[in-house]
Amino acid sequence: MTNASTTLRQASMRRRDWQKEQTRMDLALAAFELARTEGLAKVRVPQIAEAVGVSTRTFNNYFSSKEAAIVWPATLRGARMASELAERPAGESLAYALVEVVTSQYGPAGQDGMPEGWLDGFRTLVAAEPALHGEYLKAQATGERALAEVITARTGVDDDHLRSLVLAGVALAAERAAVMSWSRQNKPTTPLLRVVRTALTMALNGTVIAAVTLR
Repeated sequence: MTNASTTLRQASMRRRDWQKEQTRMDLALAAFELARTEGLAKVRVPQIAEAVGVSTRTFNNYFSSKEAAIVWPATLRGARMASELAERPAGESLAYALVEVVTSQYGPAGQDGMPEGWLDGFRTLVAAEPALHGEYLKAQATGERALAEVITARTGVDDDHLRSLVLAGVALAAERAAVMSWSRQNKPTTPLLRVVRTALTMALNGTVIAAVTLR
């Protein structure tokens, strides 16, 4: 009975944890959709909570602001990129691996658990809404640290993570620049994925060779 009770309690806790994370994601996506359709300035927290069917108090239990809610999936994305980099083949060059990991986030296959087109829409929204930049930079910093840790483990170079942090920063900065350039075009003729890949290749090839011995 004791073992059965423990198992049931653990299952119940996992279910509650899953429900909490699902509510968090629902709030984040509702905030994103409202901001994209109405403009960030017009969106209010009670609107977001109502869209999900929860109270404003519940929203405040998960997020400190509508901006934090919109950007939250980007933090998950950073952790996912780090995980994918750790799983790339050991013999693959670091530059190639970073390009593949970042660009794999684009398109339906790279949006696990997210609506199709979320990433492209999110990047466009961030580029258009300066009020999101602070939260976005926090998410970027978290992603850079996670990537840097994997780069250090992959290369075996440990100098206080300086080189690894630089490489992670270069990769994400190149992606950011590509998205900004693409979103500022009136009618882009080149797919965003291709622009991101080009920017990453340009930025990383020389930087990686200069910084570390590729393995």
